[in-house]
Amino acid sequence: MLKRRSGTFGCTKEKYLIAFLLGFCTMLFTVLPMMFTEQGYFIYYGDYNAQQIPFYSLANDAVRSSSLGWNWFTDLGSDFLTSYSFYLSGSPFFWLTVLLPRGLVLHSMPVLLAVKHGAASLTAYAYIRRFVRGKNAALTGALLYSFSGFQIYDIFFNHFQDVTAFFPLLLIAMEENINCRRRGFFALTVALMACINYYFFAGQAVFLIIYYLFRMRCSDFHASWRKFFGLVLEAVLGTAMSAFILLPSAMALTGNYRISQRLYGTDMIAYTDKTLLPRLIQCLFMPADPPAYPNLFVSDYEKWASIGAYLPLFSMTGVISFMKLRKKHWASKLLICCGIFAVIPILNSLFQTANSYYYARWFYMPILIMSMMTAHSLDDEKNSCFTGLKVCTFMTLAFAVIGCLPRKPEEGGKLRFFTMPEDKLYFWITIAVTAVMLVCTFLILRRKKKGNLSTSFMVFVTAVASVCCVFTTTIYSANSVEFANNYIETVIDADDEVYEAISSDNFFRIDISSDCDNYPMVWGLPSMRAFQSVVNTSIMNFYSYVGVQRDVASRAKLSHYALRGLFSVKYYYKEKNEGCSYSELLNAPPDSTPPSSSGSDEEDTSKVIIPDELPSFRYVGETEHFEVYENDLYVPMGFAYNSYVTKKTADAKSKLQREKLMMKSLVLSDEQANKYSDILCEYDPAAQSDLNRSAYKRFCLEKQQCCSKSFSFSSEGFVSEIDLNAPQLVFFSVPYSKGWTADVNGKPAEVEKVNEGFMAVRAEKGENTIVFRYRTPYLREGLIISVTSAALLLVYVLIFRRKHGRKDHYDTVHSYGYDPYEKIQAAQDYCTRLFNKK
Repeated sequence: MLKRRSGTFGCTKEKYLIAFLLGFCTMLFTVLPMMFTEQGYFIYYGDYNAQQIPFYSLANDAVRSSSLGWNWFTDLGSDFLTSYSFYLSGSPFFWLTVLLPRGLVLHSMPVLLAVKHGAASLTAYAYIRRFVRGKNAALTGALLYSFSGFQIYDIFFNHFQDVTAFFPLLLIAMEENINCRRRGFFALTVALMACINYYFFAGQAVFLIIYYLFRMRCSDFHASWRKFFGLVLEAVLGTAMSAFILLPSAMALTGNYRISQRLYGTDMIAYTDKTLLPRLIQCLFMPADPPAYPNLFVSDYEKWASIGAYLPLFSMTGVISFMKLRKKHWASKLLICCGIFAVIPILNSLFQTANSYYYARWFYMPILIMSMMTAHSLDDEKNSCFTGLKVCTFMTLAFAVIGCLPRKPEEGGKLRFFTMPEDKLYFWITIAVTAVMLVCTFLILRRKKKGNLSTSFMVFVTAVASVCCVFTTTIYSANSVEFANNYIETVIDADDEVYEAISSDNFFRIDISSDCDNYPMVWGLPSMRAFQSVVNTSIMNFYSYVGVQRDVASRAKLSHYALRGLFSVKYYYKEKNEGCSYSELLNAPPDSTPPSSSGSDEEDTSKVIIPDELPSFRYVGETEHFEVYENDLYVPMGFAYNSYVTKKTADAKSKLQREKLMMKSLVLSDEQANKYSDILCEYDPAAQSDLNRSAYKRFCLEKQQCCSKSFSFSSEGFVSEIDLNAPQLVFFSVPYSKGWTADVNGKPAEVEKVNEGFMAVRAEKGENTIVFRYRTPYLREGLIISVTSAALLLVYVLIFRRKHGRKDHYDTVHSYGYDPYEKIQAAQDYCTRLFNKK
C-alpha cells in the first residue's frame, strides 16, 4: 500500500484545521472553569504560579521597554536573553503575547496553553498521517500525543509545552529531506527547536540519531550516504543559525555547577532510588501523578522529573498490540531501545548532556512514536488490539493490589491495609478513571471487530477522555479558588502592595517572605530573593562562598542579615498571617514568643519578629497583604572601600562571617591586592573585635558616608556619581560578567571581580562619574554566525534546486503495509457504484 505525493506533505484535503481545533478546544474546555472562578486568569500551583506568571510579566515589560540587555529584576541582576532562553525568550508563543495589550498578557496564558496543545495536535497529526492511512485514526493519535501524561504533568512547567508543540516537525523534516529531497526545511526546523529551548534541543539531537539509525534500513526510507551527509550539513547549518541565542546561552552556563554533575561507578548502571522503576512502569498505564506529589511510590527524589507517558483512553493497548503483531517494525525496535535508555542511568542522562540529575523530560519523543503506533493499531483491520487491552487491564489490577498492601507502623501496632498511597482518595480516583477508560476501549475495540465502529465517534471519545485526564490531575493539584483570588490580589493586581516604587534614578532592592519569591518581578521591584534556575553564575559562586544554598533559587536566611546591607536592601516585605502581626508578636507573652531563627530553620518566617533578626529594620507600615520594614542601615548602590582582605584571609573565616567582613573590606585576589596596595590598606580582622552585629552596624554606617550621591540604571548599564576624600575602589553589588565595561570620568577603567562575584572600579579623589555599559557576551559573534549560516543555507538550497530541479523526488512517501479499517471514501463510493450496477 503506497501513499502518493500530492500537496505540501504528500496529501490533500487533510484535517489540519480539525487537528488544531481539537487540541485547542479540548484544552480550553478544561481551563475555562478555572478562568470563570479566577477572574479570567488561570492560577494553578507550584512553579506555574511562582515562575511562569512572573516570568511572562517581567519579560513582557522588558520587551515593551526595549530592555533586552541587563535585567535588574532577575535575582541580583542577570542578562535577559540568556536567563530566559530556557524559559521563553526563544518561544514563538511568548512573542505572540507581546502583540497583546499589556493588561491582557496574563489573562492570555490559559488561551496560549490551549494554542500550544492545538499546535501539538496539528504537528503530531501531520507526522502520524505519514504512517497511518485513516485520517480519524491519525486525529486520535494526535490527541494522544497532545494530552499524554507528559503533557498534562508539564502544565506545571508551562514552557515545556512550547517544545512539544513543534517537535513533530523535526521528524517530518527529516523524512522530507531523505524521502523527498526537500532541502532547507530540516535546517530551519533545527534552528527553530534550538531557539525555543537549548536544554530540550540537546535531547532531541540524541533522539534524531537513534531515529535515523532505526529508520535507515526501512524500504520507505530512501537513505544513502550522500543524503546522510546532506542531512548532517543541514543540522550543522540549522544549529549555527540559532547561534544568536544558543551561543550566549551556552557560554552563560559555563561555571554553573548544575551542568557539571556527572554519574560515576554503579550510579551509571543502576538507580539508587528503588521507587523509580515502578514509577516508570506506572506512568505508562495510569494517569501521571502531579508534580511534587508522587502518590503510590512515594519518594523524596524525582518529584519534578516529568515522569508521565499515559495515553488517554487507550493506555498501552495499541502500543503492545502493535509490537506483538509487528515485532520487526522500526517503531517497535525504536521503542524497545528507548525503554533500555530509560532504565539505565548513563543512557538516560545522554538526553540532558550526561548530567547526573534524573529527568524524564525526553519522554515526549517516544510518546509521539507510541501515539503513532496506537493510531496504526486502531486503523489496522487485522489488529484486534485485545492482547494489549488484556495487558493494560492486568497492570491496572496490579497497581490496585499494590495500593492495598499493608504498611508496618513504626512503633508497634497492627498492620494497616489500603494505606500505601500517600493520597488514598486521589489514587483510587485515578484507578477508577483508568478502569472506565479501559472499559470504553473494550467497547470501541468490540465495535471495531464487528465492523460498525464510527471512527469519528472514536475521535470524540478520545477528546472526552483527554478532558477527563486533564481534570483528574489539575482539579486535584490546583490551589483553591480562595488562594487563586488572593494570589491575584496580592501579586497581579497589586499596585497598592508597593510601599515605595523605584525609578531610573531611585534604585534599591527589597527582601520578602518565603513563598513569595518572585512577587517583586511582577511588582517591578529588584529583589535579593528569586526563584530562577538560570541566573548569572557569579551569583551562584558568591552564595556558595558565604554558605547560602543556591540551586534553583536565591533564598538567604535571616541569619545572613549582613547580605541585606551588602546588597543595598531598603525594605523587607513580610506576608501577613493571622495572629502573627508585628504588634501581636511584640505584645505576646514571653513564653509564646518563638525563639530566634538565626540558628534554626527559617523557611517559615511568619512568627518571626523581623527587627530581632534583621538589625536596624524597623516597622514603617503595611499594605493590604504585607507588613513593611525599612532598613535604617540601608547603603545606596555604589560605595567605596579603603581596605581589603585577601581571599586566603577570608577563607579562614566561617562562611557566615565572610559576608560581614565584606561590609568592611573588599575580598581581593593576591594579584589585585598587590595592584591596589597604593590606595587600599590590608584589614586585619584578627586584631579587631568579633564580626558581630555591632561591628556590622558600624561597617554600614561607615559605608553610608562614602556611597554614591546618585545612581541611575537601565538595561544598557548604570551611572554612579560619588565624591571621595581619597582614591578608592568603588563597589557595586552587581554580578560580574564579561559583558560589562566601565569609564571613570570619561576614561576607560578596568572592571575588577571582587567579593567572589561582584564588581568594583578605581575612582580618584574628588567628584567621580562612573559609567558602566553592558553588552550581552557573545551576542554579536552569535549574530554573525547566524547570518552567515542563513546565507550559506540559502546558497545551498538554490544550488541544489538549480542542479537537481525536481528529479530524484519519490512519488511515494511511505509504504503503509496494512489494510485500513477506515476505508477511503472514494474507493467505497466506487465499490458501491459497481455493486448497484449489478
